[in-house]
Parts: sequence; C-alpha cells; structure tokens
Amino acid sequence: MVDQFSGHCLCGAVQFDCSAEPMFQANCHCDDCRRSGGGVYASFVFVDASALEISGKTHTHQHLTDAGNTITKHFCPSCGSQVYAENTKTPNRWGVRVGLIEDATWFEPKANVYASRRLPSTPIDPKVNAFDKMRG
Repeated sequence: MVDQFSGHCLCGAVQFDCSAEPMFQANCHCDDCRRSGGGVYASFVFVDASALEISGKTHTHQHLTDAGNTITKHFCPSCGSQVYAENTKTPNRWGVRVGLIEDATWFEPKANVYASRRLPSTPIDPKVNAFDKMRG
C-alpha cells in the first residue's frame, strides 16, 4: 500500500495530490462507469476528501445511482479525463480514477462491483471478491 500519491489528467490541466493512504480500492463494471471512462470497467481508489488536493478547473456531471444516491463526476474540461467522483451516500470519500495516478503499481482491488454487468470477455481475478451490485 502507499501512503500518498499524485497524478493528472491526460492534458495535465488538472492535477491532484493525495496525502493519505486509500481507504478502499475497487473495480466497477456498471454501465455508468464504462460510459464515463470508455473502458470495459473503471478502477478507483477511495480516499478521504480532506486528503485530496486538486489544482486546475474541473467540470461536473451528476447522475443518480440505482440506490437513489447522486454521483458527481469531476472531469477536465480540456481533455475530458474523469479525475474523481463524489457520492452523496459517502460525501467525505472520493473515488479517484486509478488510470490518472502517476505510479499506481501498488493498486490492488479488493472488490469487483456490478460483476453481474461485466462484459463476458472481461476476466476478473477469482481471488478478488465479486459483488453483483454495489454493497449496502
């Protein structure tokens, strides 16, 4: 595990530094995560919001989860990279997109959520917990 990390969007206009160890690490296979990132799933590290310092301007897009919570996705207005997301269910815990972290070799997901929606050709590690939906 790592106790701090940094990264940036594709064009570098939005940068971030996190001064704390991630609280949780996961892959999400839901339709919204696939669409927002253009991949077959999204990988996130969840951190305490107070430990994440963002520089540069982001735009936002909000949508509802299947549980009725509001997700706010923050993305770079220049290159479109989604940088992080907030969920009204856990307002002090933000999910940072792993693909934007400078050195994410330490990333080890502890869960695959919405595994029931994963594309059939997407392998998942059988040693990582898989949940059909988001856990309660």
